[in-house]
Amino acid sequence: MSGQAAVERRETRAGSSALRATDFSFLPQDLLEKCRPFIIRYHEMNGYSSLPDILWNPEIRNLINSDAHLNRLFKTSTSSRSAKRANEGLIGIATLILALEILATGTAGWGDRYPAERKTAQAIRNEFVPNARPWLIECYLYPDTKRRRDALGAAGRPDSADGDALAQLERSARG
Repeated sequence: MSGQAAVERRETRAGSSALRATDFSFLPQDLLEKCRPFIIRYHEMNGYSSLPDILWNPEIRNLINSDAHLNRLFKTSTSSRSAKRANEGLIGIATLILALEILATGTAGWGDRYPAERKTAQAIRNEFVPNARPWLIECYLYPDTKRRRDALGAAGRPDSADGDALAQLERSARG
């Protein structure tokens, strides 16, 4: 499937704004199957309550809001009374976007294994989130890097209580 064919969209009406339906069928099924456990494992350890917040990152939100199916699934999942149904919908969205990021960036050789699909994924990412960091890759595949970056950011702010505690801990470790 060419990159242009997958980026072709059909217009649908949702309220007053036009949303598009993106064809994500180009994503390899084996990649989707490998992405899902990373997301589930992360949220089993850290709680599922952070899943909507992770997906509501401004750059990821751009992709979700511009696609009719993702937008509808996100809204029904976040307003669902059943936690299991809500989590399944949000995990599905996160799996799809994580696979898109992995394929577009070529992480772990996936881009080399599927070069045509990589071009399609790059075209979709460039359309909706140009020049964006792969947030879900950082969150789910390299969570320690994200925690270190957050800790360094807090340590850099002199008025931060966490930064003061971190500085005091470093001073006590030095002796």
